[in-house]
Amino acid sequence: MAANKDAAHQKPLNLVEIAKLAGSSKSAVSRVIQNQSGVAPEVRARIQHIIRVHHYRPSLFGRGLKGSRTGLIGVLGRFMESGFTAEVIRGIDDEVKKRGGHTLVSFAPGIEEYIAFWRSFVSGGQVDGVILIAPPVDLFNQSVGPSDRPTILCAAEPPKKATSWQRAGAVTVDNRSAMDRLVHHLVIKGYKRLAHLAGQPDIFDTQERVRCFEDAIRKHPGITGHVLQGAWTSELAREVVHEHLETHGTWPDAFLAFNDAIALGTLQTLQAMKIAVPDRIGVTGWDDIPFSDYAGLTTIHLPMHEMGIKTAEILYRLLEGKAGDLHAARRAKLEMPLKARRTTAREHS
Repeated sequence: MAANKDAAHQKPLNLVEIAKLAGSSKSAVSRVIQNQSGVAPEVRARIQHIIRVHHYRPSLFGRGLKGSRTGLIGVLGRFMESGFTAEVIRGIDDEVKKRGGHTLVSFAPGIEEYIAFWRSFVSGGQVDGVILIAPPVDLFNQSVGPSDRPTILCAAEPPKKATSWQRAGAVTVDNRSAMDRLVHHLVIKGYKRLAHLAGQPDIFDTQERVRCFEDAIRKHPGITGHVLQGAWTSELAREVVHEHLETHGTWPDAFLAFNDAIALGTLQTLQAMKIAVPDRIGVTGWDDIPFSDYAGLTTIHLPMHEMGIKTAEILYRLLEGKAGDLHAARRAKLEMPLKARRTTAREHS
């Protein structure tokens, strides 16, 4: 016990000293610290015992500066309060921890700030790779350098003209199929005038879902649809929906919200205005966050945790050199099922 106490107060060991105590090579110590193979079990056990007894903590940033793997994965999001971002990060962190690594998470709401953080991540040595969650589309005006750390996009896909971004990985969802299912569901329930409450205008999924909504409407003769901008938070949705209903004689008979939070704001406005849901106006969300089931909200289930896991898997595939130049190995698209609930459960009229 006393020996362990003394060891805790000694000057931290370096790799050479650990190797000497373990009777191994310095490279074997390095492989054990980085959780790599190629070390005999008995040697690994001795090294791990010495590390544990002497409370050795490797300098992750120092390792990055020397050009070796740090075990850190950089994750950059826009808004800390986003339930979508939080759940994606949980999936990323679960996969990274499973592989013996750690995540370094930052948030940057502004476009210039976001680009600056991304530049710092990809050009510095503190992380092995970078995951960008729902980045601003203006990011694709920047160029990815050949020596930059690998970058994976989550909930975004670069435009074809952004050529340097084509080697980046990307995990997206099938917005088109999901929107087709949602619009078809509303049509068979008898809703004919649909309004899409769009998300924040500078992200990929917002722009993609607007396109998919307009395309889906064209597939149904006699059905009208229009897009309402500026309602990309619950609070803004309450204002936009209230103003729209107050100033338009012909109301939509269904609101399709970009996400569940926007749908919640819409439901609150309709309740305050004493408008019956779903008989007078139907409401749908997108994401299927926990409250949506309780609220009886018809929504699209977005596999956020799975997105995080898949994003990290592709990043490690790149880091381990297993993706090669194959585009398919760097990309994944996830399906999203419809969850039909009370807010659209009216009888066909």
